[in-house]
Amino acid sequence: MSKLAEVLARLAESRVRGEMGSPVVTPEFDYGPYEPLGVELFLPGGVLEGPRGRCYLHERLRSDIEPRERGWGQYDAPAWRVSALHPELAERVERGLDGAVFLDLETCGLSNAPVFLAGTMHWNGSDYVVRQYFARDYSEEPALVDELTRFLAGFETVITYNGKSYDVPFLGDRAALHHVPFARPQRHLDLVHHARRRWSGVLPNCRLVTVEWHVRHQRRVGDVPGSEVPDLYHDFVKYGAPHRLIPVFHHNLLDVITMDEILRALVRGGEDDGLEGMSAGELQ
Repeated sequence: MSKLAEVLARLAESRVRGEMGSPVVTPEFDYGPYEPLGVELFLPGGVLEGPRGRCYLHERLRSDIEPRERGWGQYDAPAWRVSALHPELAERVERGLDGAVFLDLETCGLSNAPVFLAGTMHWNGSDYVVRQYFARDYSEEPALVDELTRFLAGFETVITYNGKSYDVPFLGDRAALHHVPFARPQRHLDLVHHARRRWSGVLPNCRLVTVEWHVRHQRRVGDVPGSEVPDLYHDFVKYGAPHRLIPVFHHNLLDVITMDEILRALVRGGEDDGLEGMSAGELQ
């Protein structure tokens, strides 16, 4: 079990014992009283209630999940390095994470299917705030889409991994279906294209988990294959058993955290690239 999975397990245990304090929230959200239906027992958070109904929000600081590392929230690089970067990456060096949010969706299929979990992460000036919007059943998807799109509207830049082809168009389609206003982000930094420019021909592929291994030198433990995610959610809605969804939250959480590490590696290069000194066997 990874350190992150161990922390999530401890959070779940302490939540059941009633030792957790109130979730990290921002004032614009109204967390009303609710009866625990499942995931609430495992993941601290609260219910968001708005014009489209209710959905659940699990929110944590990243420093509560894994040890704080030097350089969090920073994308500094020497001038010679910045001058050689793609303009999108050079802009991140100049602006940092001001006005930017990482985004990753978990859906029930590739198209014409509900989105049931959306992970975001943004820098608040001293720590990363990780949010996971969750539809506890199919009827809560409109509320999830509404809450998520209104939250994203507060950011100028969305950062994704393959989000130009998948996440953002998918969210736009679900918003249109539910008649939820959605304006595409002013800027969209899709890291997959930069990863391919940097590591195609070096890595066996540029899937997120492959790049994660070579950048962070970590293999996922306690994760769930993406192909199994829809069935796990359908089973949750039909039968309950919320503990089976914890690996899905874990998967989504790792995705948004990994994007930040990939972005830092792309900007800094050199010793922070994660590839220097690796053997040919490790690159397979």
